[in-house]
Amino acid sequence: MRDSHEQRDGLMTHSRLTLALLLTLAACSPSGNQPQEPLDAQRVALPSESLPPELPPKQPDGAVWQSVGADKIAFGVPGAAPLLTITCLHEGTPSAQLRFARYTRAEAGAKALFALEGNGHVARLALDVVRAGDPGEWQGTASAFDEAVEAIKGRAAVTATLPGGGSLKLPVSDLPGTLLDQCRGSAVLPTAVPSTVPGT
Repeated sequence: MRDSHEQRDGLMTHSRLTLALLLTLAACSPSGNQPQEPLDAQRVALPSESLPPELPPKQPDGAVWQSVGADKIAFGVPGAAPLLTITCLHEGTPSAQLRFARYTRAEAGAKALFALEGNGHVARLALDVVRAGDPGEWQGTASAFDEAVEAIKGRAAVTATLPGGGSLKLPVSDLPGTLLDQCRGSAVLPTAVPSTVPGT
């Protein structure tokens, strides 16, 4: 009887050891339902929010209007590249033109409406990118006789806004109005010719 009890106790002890070993192996093994990552995998934390849009450039301090020759004025900080230029393109035609050039960041092929607000007028000029970059160059023309361009003429400040390129606060100056008047006055009207109608 004693040997029988000893054999039974030995079997129970062996069973307990086997069960404990199996439980230990199960705890150490990865679950079959969870994918295993490569040994060299790295976890990258993704931002919870999208990045904010890039802010438009700000107007530098000290920018003023300056005369650049007889037919051109520029707005910018003296000694630095201009932010805006206005040029009279009369070229001997009856319809004198004003060319507006805005110097700010620009993408190739982009187009935008350049708004000039001031002196009781609002002008919206179509500008095209002629040189991409930061700063790049936008250009567009308008008739000097378009009433809307009188936004640049008067005794009030002007706000010039280009979508994505920021706004300029143009201070009161006689230069824009003088250029506009001179450009209008430079328009060459067609020369009168003698009539060829009989009896006149």
